[in-house]
Amino acid sequence: MAFPKINKAQILLTGPKRLFIGAYGFEDRSTGWAEFQGKSNNKKILTDSILIKYEPKKGDNKIESLKKSLEKIGIHLPKEFEFNYSAIDDIEDRLAKQMKKANDFDEIILDITALTKYLILVILCTLRNYKGVLRVVYSEAKNYAPTAIEFEKFKINPKAISKFPTQGFGTILRAKCLSSIRMQGQPVCLVALTSFNEMLIRHMLGTISPYRLVLINGSPPRTDFKWREFATQYIHNKLIKEYSSFNEIDTRTGLLKRVASTFYYQEVFNELEKVYNEFGMHERIIVAATGSKMQAVGLFLFKIKHEDVHIEYPTPDSYFFKGMSVGIEEVHEIIFANFSEV
Repeated sequence: MAFPKINKAQILLTGPKRLFIGAYGFEDRSTGWAEFQGKSNNKKILTDSILIKYEPKKGDNKIESLKKSLEKIGIHLPKEFEFNYSAIDDIEDRLAKQMKKANDFDEIILDITALTKYLILVILCTLRNYKGVLRVVYSEAKNYAPTAIEFEKFKINPKAISKFPTQGFGTILRAKCLSSIRMQGQPVCLVALTSFNEMLIRHMLGTISPYRLVLINGSPPRTDFKWREFATQYIHNKLIKEYSSFNEIDTRTGLLKRVASTFYYQEVFNELEKVYNEFGMHERIIVAATGSKMQAVGLFLFKIKHEDVHIEYPTPDSYFFKGMSVGIEEVHEIIFANFSEV
C-alpha cells in the first residue's frame, strides 16, 4: 500500500489557518520544528496551538524555549493540555473536546518529536475525521542514547548481563480507539517492536500470556546507527530463543527476518500486514507499541485498516541505559493531503 513519503520539512508561508499540536519535551530536538520555522520566518504562519504538558514531568522540559520559538511564528499564548499517566480514563474525551473545531483549520501540524507513542496513536485517532492537510513532523537527533561505546561496555560486563533488565516498566495504557473485543477467546498473537527496554515486552507477556510472540526488529536507516539493529536483537535474545518457532533468524546475517525501519513508517505497516495475513484469521492480534515514534505512525495506519487489531502501550518507567538524544540532524514531515480519506 502506498503512503506519502517522508521529506525534509518545508518552510511554511502565511495564508492557511494552521493548528500546531506538540508537547513540551526535554531533548534538544523537542523544539526542532518551531526553531526551524522561526529561523527563516518571523511571520504568523500558525493560527492556534495545543501543547501537551506532562505531569509529573520527567526532565527539564524546554517550556520557555518552545514558547519563544512559537511566538516568532504566531503563537503568543499556547493552549496547554495536561497529560498524566496515572489519570488517563478521560483522555480521549478531553482530547476530542480540545480538538472539536479541528475542521476549522486548513492545516494541522502534529509534531510527534516530544510525544509519547501512546499520545501519537490517540491524537491520530482523535483527528481521524479531519478533512484538511495533516503534516506529521519529526525532528531527528544527531545522536541517541545509548552510544555504541556504552552498549559495548554493557555487553562485556557479566554482572550487568546477569541483572539486565533490572527495571523499566510502569503500567500498561489502553484506549477505546486502540481496543478491540473481536476474536476474544481465540489464541493471542502478541506482536512487539524491539527497543532498548526488553522489560516492556516481558510485562506484556506476564499480563497477556499469548500463544505466540512475534518480534519485529528495528533497523535505523543511517549507516552510523546500523549497530543498533544488532543491539536491540541482542537485548531480546532470551525472548527470541523462548519463542524461536515464531522468530526466524536469517542465517546469512544472524538477524531476525522480520525487520522494519525505525524511520520509514511504511515498512512497519507492511511487516504488520504480513503478520496479520499469516495469523490474523484464527488468532487475536495484539500489538505492543514498543518501537520508535515513526513506527507508531505506521501502527496507527495498520489499526485503521484492521479494526479487529488491539493495541496496548506498556509505559517505560526507567531505563537500563541513561541519557537522552543530542542535537538536531534534520526536520522531517509526512503530508496527508486529506487525512480523513487515508
